[in-house]
Amino acid sequence: MSVFDRPTSAELLEAVIDFINAEIKSDSYPTNKKFKFQIVTNILRIVKREIESGKEIDKKFFELGIKLTGEDDFSLDKLSEKIKNKEINHDDESLVNFLYDLAEEKIKIDNPKYK
Repeated sequence: MSVFDRPTSAELLEAVIDFINAEIKSDSYPTNKKFKFQIVTNILRIVKREIESGKEIDKKFFELGIKLTGEDDFSLDKLSEKIKNKEINHDDESLVNFLYDLAEEKIKIDNPKYK
């Protein structure tokens, strides 16, 4: 549930992306500016995907991290400390799976075509 009315943040970002894409498709923009605007639209798409999926991904990995570390208050910094202090072995299959899945989720946000 959100207390905000439509358009949503994701919808507003999509409108900006559509506007920029329409503008850069015109012949009036120089090639170097088109390239720069393409970078901007890529960044906006990343932000949009993070808005749409970020809370769900955070919740998923917070819960997995609690199981992995055995602590109620999980953070990636705490996980790093536990690995550094050898409280969790870097070869631990649960850790490897956690990090692999986390990297995969981040790639889906940053560049979903990459997988």
